[in-house]
This record gives sequence, structure tokens and C-alpha cells, in this order.
Amino acid sequence: MSEVWQFAGVLGVFFIVALLWLNIIYLPGRTLERWEDRRPGRGEGRD
Repeated sequence: MSEVWQFAGVLGVFFIVALLWLNIIYLPGRTLERWEDRRPGRGEGRD
């Protein structure tokens, strides 16, 4: 039975790390990319 709790703990830690990665690294980077794309003069074919 302790193996089940160990597995659940590892899954929980992995899930928490994935959430932290999304919130700290991935989503802010995507938001910054979109914000830079919306700035005037940054895109191709725009004056």
C-alpha cells in the first residue's frame, strides 16, 4: 500500500511542477509574444 502513496506523491509533485512551469515560464512568455506582436510596426507587411 505504501507504493500507492509513493506513486501518488510523485504524481502530485509532477503536477505541481507542471502548473508552476505553466504559470511562471510558459504563459508569461506567450503573453509577452502576443503583446509584442500587437505593437505598431513590429509585424511584417505593416507600416
